[in-house]
Amino acid sequence: MAAVRANIQTFLLTWTAQQSLLIKAWIRQQLPWVHFLHQHLFDKINAVPQRFILCFFGFLAIVNAYTMRHCLDIALAHVVTPMHKHNRMRDLKSVKLSSFNLYERMQQHRNGTWLSARDKRRAHAETYDWSDQLQTFILVSFYVGYVLSHVPSAQLAMRYGGKWVLAFGIAIAAVLTMLTPTAVKWGGPLALILIRLLIGLSEGPTYPALSELMSKWVPAKERATLGSLVLSGSQIGISMGNFISALLLHRYDWSLIFYYFGICALLWFVGFTSFCYSAPEESPFIQLTEKQYLQKEIPTVKRRIRGGITTPWKDIFRNLPMWGLIFATVQYDWSQIQYAAEVPQFIRDAKQLPLAENFLNGLQNQMPYIMNWLLSVLSGALSDLLVNYEIFSVTVMRKIMTFVAAMAPNLYNSLLPCLSCSEKADIFAFCHCAINVLGSYYAGIKLAPLDMSPNFAATLMGIANGFGSLTGIVGPLFKHRLGRWSQFKVSRALIWLISTLLISGEKQPFDQLKPVSLESDKND
Repeated sequence: MAAVRANIQTFLLTWTAQQSLLIKAWIRQQLPWVHFLHQHLFDKINAVPQRFILCFFGFLAIVNAYTMRHCLDIALAHVVTPMHKHNRMRDLKSVKLSSFNLYERMQQHRNGTWLSARDKRRAHAETYDWSDQLQTFILVSFYVGYVLSHVPSAQLAMRYGGKWVLAFGIAIAAVLTMLTPTAVKWGGPLALILIRLLIGLSEGPTYPALSELMSKWVPAKERATLGSLVLSGSQIGISMGNFISALLLHRYDWSLIFYYFGICALLWFVGFTSFCYSAPEESPFIQLTEKQYLQKEIPTVKRRIRGGITTPWKDIFRNLPMWGLIFATVQYDWSQIQYAAEVPQFIRDAKQLPLAENFLNGLQNQMPYIMNWLLSVLSGALSDLLVNYEIFSVTVMRKIMTFVAAMAPNLYNSLLPCLSCSEKADIFAFCHCAINVLGSYYAGIKLAPLDMSPNFAATLMGIANGFGSLTGIVGPLFKHRLGRWSQFKVSRALIWLISTLLISGEKQPFDQLKPVSLESDKND
């Protein structure tokens, strides 16, 4: 079996290389101006370290993934008929167009609160009479597919390289996103559930494939800085998805949101596949000095065995730092959804901005996510600085950053009831700070897979992020029940603390490679 897999892999790589050469030759002959522009860009790219190019496109990959993930959250309020017979309309002036998230969206649907700021202007737009339960299934269907594809895609990225697993995942999600309006109009809610499930399956490889790429391209000395820059792209994706969707909905039909973000993702696919590669030795643009530097700093550059390797599943799940990684990821994802639901709602109720100020309100509402991203990058650079100067070890630095991130939800839950709604400026600043502090999470636990096992970073990221994404499924079902359970907040605080103590920045014993051929010989 190992020989058959190796032959199939060799055939696929050879066929892909041949097709790439044929396409380049056709472009050179039929479109010389495109070839000239392409060559000019290559010359410019050669002057920049290729690991920076890869991290830049990795950052954009997460941005595109999150804009496509959340665009339905905004559009669904315009897809469903505003005058639903089971809902009571509330004052539209109390609703901000740019404020969206999974929980708040479903709650607004239940209460009859809709974000349509131009219903009269778009009276001709087609809408649908869908029940609240059906809308919940539509929103949750993405996360079902998203959770299921994490671990399998991690195995594919380890075997075939992270480049094409990431590229095809985003490209398929982009095509499906552009097909969403057609699916809604011709197939109804069942078609929309199916297509969102497929989009979730396509976006699941994003984090595991990026972890595989960073294990090959990002040296340990730069891991916190570059890793935080890449992995925190979700904040920019949420912010851009909020703001751009709000602007498009002011003037155009809801379907344009899907076309816009789908085209942006396809443009990313073209750039990523042209300039980025799975490993430094595969890149034709990398300078010799950078290649030698990466080979010296990253011992896993030549780790892949043609016959394949086996993943030590038992050792991974018996590892305490791994469980610390899983539980911390779950807590962070829950906190992120909680803030996305409660903070914009709380600010909206406190400030009561009229709908006419929606544009400025949208800019203001994006500031927490932008500041969260900036703090992520700054905390990553600070972590690298302190580790490289041997002030703190990697493990201590990861624990500190994770503990700082863990303080945000607990301070928010503890102090929010003490604040008065009359102190609008103080409440606004407090809510912003609560979200901003979470940015240190990326320099903490999010980098742990690369620290704990460079050889299996994709698998560790797939497991942890898969568990964390379960909050998108169970959250809508249990949020209000758990909110009435006072012990739930205390339990979450204890889990945060235990996770912080368990995580590690050192290589774990299961990082050692085990060739498949050796195990097959034993079985024989």
